[in-house]
Amino acid sequence: MAINVGKANLVEQLELILSLRGSYPIVAIDTEFPGFIRDTPRSATEEERYNDVKHNVDNMHLIQLGVALFDEGGNTPWPGCCWQFNFSDFDPDVDASSPDSIELLAQSGHDFQQYRRHGIDARRCAYLVCVKLFCQPYSSKYVTFHGLYDVAFVIKMITRAPLPNTLNEFADLVRTIFGQIYDLKYISRFCGGLRRGEIGLVVLSRLLNFEPVGIRHQAAYDSLLIGALFNKMKQRRHNIEDDRSASVLYGIENRCVENRRTRRIDRRGWPYARRQQHRLAAMGLAV
Repeated sequence: MAINVGKANLVEQLELILSLRGSYPIVAIDTEFPGFIRDTPRSATEEERYNDVKHNVDNMHLIQLGVALFDEGGNTPWPGCCWQFNFSDFDPDVDASSPDSIELLAQSGHDFQQYRRHGIDARRCAYLVCVKLFCQPYSSKYVTFHGLYDVAFVIKMITRAPLPNTLNEFADLVRTIFGQIYDLKYISRFCGGLRRGEIGLVVLSRLLNFEPVGIRHQAAYDSLLIGALFNKMKQRRHNIEDDRSASVLYGIENRCVENRRTRRIDRRGWPYARRQQHRLAAMGLAV
């Protein structure tokens, strides 16, 4: 069963996760957020898509962050082990959102007023959350599915600032903060029988003959599913963790590959990154 994390048990659960990270270095993540206030057409360029991501993320609040831990064999600390961090910042009555997304989340069991009363203030607790989850000296790997928005919301929370203005700077921050991150939607493009990645998370689980547990659109259960599917894909195609797959997010894959090949992470000359360097250095993230 998922562990719900709010302000009352935040420190306790972060310490528990920290105690497990050395043995379970693979971190699957998922987020829930209030939909999209600017839609992106399928024909958009990667720069246009990132501009829409920045507009949406900068103007919306994160609702939930899901985390599940795995070891290299695909084992979790205990069956069904996953956490969902519920944030108090989103007010459906006043904050930007997509009505259809809010209705879907409500039908999936999200209680926004409960989050408002007992959830975590992301602005006040971002440092604590991010240090415990993303700044540990383990050889961590992060796994997501179609994770552009998930990663963008986490970066916004870590830096406590709007996303960078350019896609290049964003791609560099992805590499700096997450290191090895694997996007299953991108990886499935290279796996036989997975429809070249043009599938959703539920269809991917069916194609891999894996039965999901828990409730869809609850971030903890989706992160648990993502981590389990990562292990399934490793069993099916043993080299999914090769250099071709690392640090590439679906939707901006061409820029991620190009940046990785041609750009050394050195942000000292960029105004945006120079400001963020102090924040990241304080958390042990800067390179």
